[in-house]
Amino acid sequence: MIAKRIIGIAALSFMSLYLSGCGWTDSFFGGEDNSIPPTELQDITSSVQVGTTWTKDVGVGLDEAFVDLQPAITDIEAFTVDREGQVTSLDLATGAVNWQIELEMVITGGVGHGEGILVVGNNRGEIIVMDDSNGAVLWKKELSSVMLSSPLVQDDTLIVRTGDGRIFGLSAENGSQLWVYDRGVPVLTLRGNSSPVLGGKELVFTGFDSGKVAAVGVQHGRLLWEANAAVPRGRSDLERLVDIDGSMVLVGRVLYVATYQGRVVAIDALEGEILWAKEMSSYAGISADERHIYVTDSDSNLWAVDRVSGDMLWKQDKLAYRQLTAPASVGDYILVGDFEGYVHILSRLDGEIVGREKINSNGFHVQPQVSGDTVYIYGNGGTLAALRLN
Repeated sequence: MIAKRIIGIAALSFMSLYLSGCGWTDSFFGGEDNSIPPTELQDITSSVQVGTTWTKDVGVGLDEAFVDLQPAITDIEAFTVDREGQVTSLDLATGAVNWQIELEMVITGGVGHGEGILVVGNNRGEIIVMDDSNGAVLWKKELSSVMLSSPLVQDDTLIVRTGDGRIFGLSAENGSQLWVYDRGVPVLTLRGNSSPVLGGKELVFTGFDSGKVAAVGVQHGRLLWEANAAVPRGRSDLERLVDIDGSMVLVGRVLYVATYQGRVVAIDALEGEILWAKEMSSYAGISADERHIYVTDSDSNLWAVDRVSGDMLWKQDKLAYRQLTAPASVGDYILVGDFEGYVHILSRLDGEIVGREKINSNGFHVQPQVSGDTVYIYGNGGTLAALRLN
């Protein structure tokens, strides 16, 4: 099982423990590591080939830190940031560098993009806003805690989720605070936050470490509804961890959310009503197509779930404990990366593994992104690759 970082509310910026399999306490305190080893890959007959259109080294990547430095992909550009603050703009078609700057700081979250600006966050609780045409820093602002996900830009409002359970609405022009919504955090949480999701121009949906999902107004920050995607259970703080750390997906008026040690749920995005719920633990996140959602669970099993009914359609367990990324849906296939740098292609119909390619040796943590017929995947070691399925 992938090592997950756990933090206490009083030590949000510096204290962490690692949870790995059933033996996290032994390995942390120097005893025997009895975590479950990753499943060995079996030979497959490939019916789909993974072609590399281009690859580009864009810094040190995650630098062995558990951070979700998701690139921002537009129709013509890809924007990346590495752990040491190197920000790069790449031509999406060729991978050529448009511009590159060095912020010289430790980065914890990003990249946010929209309305001509880029946004990243550092380990001092600052957000840094740049001009997307050349990387020039426009302004900085210190918030109440570090940003551990990608922010959103909607018109003139910048929406930032911080690690202490707050959502800030800021002026995209100068950083002045427009509103703040404060949900707080439990005593122990997993290190990381899901990124907010926009619902049109009026709503923003955010998942919290308590297992709750909230819808607030983009312009005023007022709570419109709150739903329990998961309810904490158990006696200990560890047993009661129900964080929402992975990507959420909005399809039409239905929001799909996965929680750690909790459930996968479908929520009516306008009313906050839970339409269906299935027991499952996930911190990687979700992708969707027109019929199904796809989930990487905490043991790196992949699931296909009917979007309307919540029925489990198939499960693929031949990649268990390989620390898989959240899935990406592209055409008739599902794509995931693993800790050894392999990209695996699965049929979306039955979950059969139909292709595999080793892209790098540093592995993947960040969810692949799809633009048109190309998949972009950011490696832990700082390589961005553009892939096509043949």
